[in-house]
Amino acid sequence: MKKWNLKTLSSPQSNDLIKEMKISDSIGQILINRNIDEKEKLDMYINPKIESLRNPFLLKDMDKAVSRIKDAISRKEKIVIYGDYDVDGVSSTSILLIYFNHVNYPVDFYIPNRLEEGYGLNIEAIDHIKEMGANLIITVDCGITSVEEVEYAKEKSIDVIISDHHEPQEELPRAVAVIDPKREDCKYPFKGICGCGVAFKLIHALSGDEDFFANINLYLEIVALATICDVMPVLDENRIIVKNGMEIMGKGANKGMEALIKVCAIDKEKLRSSHLGFAIGPRINASGRLGFSRLGVELFIENDSDKAFEIAELMNLKNQERQDIESYIYNQVEDRIRSDKSYSKDKVLVLSGRGWHHGIIGIVASKITEKYYKPTILLCSDEDGIAVGSARSIKGFDIFSALCKCSDLMMKFGGHEQAAGMTMEETKVEELRKIINEIADYRLEEQDLIENIGIEYMIKADDLTLDLEEELHILEPFGIRNPTPYFMMQECLVKAVYYMGKDKKHIKLIIENGKEFDCVGFGLAHLLNDFEVGDLIDIVFTINKNTYMGNTKLQLMIKDIKLNKPCNMKNNIYLNEKIYYMLLNKINSEKNDEYLIKNMDMCNEIKENKFFDQKKEILSRKIKREENILSQYQENTLVLYNTIEGYCRSKSDSSLLEFENVELAYLSNIDKYDIKVYNKIIIYDYFYDLDELLFIYCKKNKDTEVIMNFGNQDFIYLNKSIRNMEFDRDEFVVIYKHLMGINEDKITYSKFIKSQKFSPLKIMIILETFKNAQILNYKINYENDILCFNFLPKPAKKLSLEENSVVIKLKNIIKKYNVTYGN
Repeated sequence: MKKWNLKTLSSPQSNDLIKEMKISDSIGQILINRNIDEKEKLDMYINPKIESLRNPFLLKDMDKAVSRIKDAISRKEKIVIYGDYDVDGVSSTSILLIYFNHVNYPVDFYIPNRLEEGYGLNIEAIDHIKEMGANLIITVDCGITSVEEVEYAKEKSIDVIISDHHEPQEELPRAVAVIDPKREDCKYPFKGICGCGVAFKLIHALSGDEDFFANINLYLEIVALATICDVMPVLDENRIIVKNGMEIMGKGANKGMEALIKVCAIDKEKLRSSHLGFAIGPRINASGRLGFSRLGVELFIENDSDKAFEIAELMNLKNQERQDIESYIYNQVEDRIRSDKSYSKDKVLVLSGRGWHHGIIGIVASKITEKYYKPTILLCSDEDGIAVGSARSIKGFDIFSALCKCSDLMMKFGGHEQAAGMTMEETKVEELRKIINEIADYRLEEQDLIENIGIEYMIKADDLTLDLEEELHILEPFGIRNPTPYFMMQECLVKAVYYMGKDKKHIKLIIENGKEFDCVGFGLAHLLNDFEVGDLIDIVFTINKNTYMGNTKLQLMIKDIKLNKPCNMKNNIYLNEKIYYMLLNKINSEKNDEYLIKNMDMCNEIKENKFFDQKKEILSRKIKREENILSQYQENTLVLYNTIEGYCRSKSDSSLLEFENVELAYLSNIDKYDIKVYNKIIIYDYFYDLDELLFIYCKKNKDTEVIMNFGNQDFIYLNKSIRNMEFDRDEFVVIYKHLMGINEDKITYSKFIKSQKFSPLKIMIILETFKNAQILNYKINYENDILCFNFLPKPAKKLSLEENSVVIKLKNIIKKYNVTYGN
């Protein structure tokens, strides 16, 4: 279950400055939600200029790195770029190679084989680089934890320059230069650049401003790709890089990027940041994960279009192979979690397996983390008992910091707050699981394990248009700290449901909320257990468009779904329990006519005009639901409902709020509440009779506001409840005969109510009447879905059910209702 957080409780609106820029309220509200509401911020956000990139020499040790590289060039020394096998590492390596080619200085590169060498500098690689005749190694996207490896390189007379963006450990490598914005002693204002961003800064420093800005398009689209794929915040310099890089992506100087976009079948004119993260990036990563680490670099440095396309097609095949392996591992992990109940108690999921592909487990760890919203560590072990693992985390749990506390269990590890990698002995995996969960028990509360979805605002169906989808691109590029906007709609009717994908893990819905929408939910097939066709659901979604056979339609991309109200109450035990207690409260309420008269002496002269205005509106049935009801809530609000539909609506609304002391109550229970303590009273249903409204006004504090939040549809719901209260002896006979024909004293409650043509409310009225007439005793255990009952001895004289006190009370309710509304 995810928690939904609405950033705006009312309809979208913007400020004068945003309106002057001809930006609609729909987009303006999103900008305000992101604190982009001043001229300087708006200019930077809407039109980030390349010239605003910072001085690269603000990075600690940048001057030392530039000096050593220029010395190497002047001495004609052998330089080797040492990269990594993911998108960031491949991109970092590629742009440095492109730079050195631009200045006509030959250099070589080395990408470790993920399957044989793992992440980062290693001794064997340094030996190989020494054989290549290297005098200088420049690491990109790695090296910050390679203390021993740098010492070994120095012993081999090889200098090392570290350029990285990962979290440093206590001891830094004693390299010629260590460039990392996350160094404690580095004063660089923005810490969020990726490894390729650091390499980009190094190129800037080596080139000087004039040459750098004149030739920036050689690198920009590659750095933009790396920034998105390494999940960096799309703020500050990253927004400058990504926004400008995407404008030339596939149209610039890089033949490899153009080929990869073509293989992905993406229209260059319609390229979005989501394409980078979910189409282009995975094809580069797939090659590295499967041991073909050099392919990505070879693609980006290739200047021949035909050769670049051949490489891109090979990478596409590797991605298909990766998907098959990923599916196999994911299913195994899921089976383990489902079959071993101990994992449900763990706050960090730690699993290892033989035969799992350690180039793929990082992706699977991400998907498991996303599904369960728990930090996840997956490890694959070899025949020698060595386990290599990948970790992914959630907001609020620094996985790198946690692993530092377990460092004695590992041979090596590295990473940052949200992701990490490690190598350890297989025999220590269970101990890692135990210790890291002890750390998580201390650092994480249960509410931390509930994913929070930030929602811009509740959107009206009429506002969901292709024009809005187009206008949203003003906010591009999306990414961390500038996420794709989520919207919400309530009470959407489910008209059709389909599974999608060969594994049936995805879903397509057709919903109606004033008009029909197509919805797609990737990886959300498990949510179909919570609702069915005909139900009303609340949805959180992003907006997309889909073109099929020349017809373009709006498409809602589902993030989460919650049941608002089932079409068949018989399928929902929880709501059946609510119906049961609502009925009992109505029948047994002390708030009868005598009670009301006794407690309303002081109300003989009600002076509040609003009471009479609301009474008039209710009787004329011209009252309407409040358009921005959520903005009416505040601390100490009492929410009243009179039907199960009203309960579902009020529950849906109140769950979106974080005010203290918001209480939901059945209208017949208002005599049990001290109404004076509430600042507001919000009512979600029509009253059975207006004595209830009079009672509220007599008992409330003078300053307490009473808000009516119901309309014509809600009157239909109340009328349906009234009709269910009407007495029909034949219906009682049907239930009596059914129960008499059962040879057991307990049955499955849900099966019983589904076997009857009557509503759950009608069945409960009949059971309660039988109990009151001493025909039978019954008890419903809703938790275990059991109805226990036994028939009592027949009375001496024939009973008249019409004279039963339950039936009489219900008849009185119906009579007052009919008098009130003129039925």
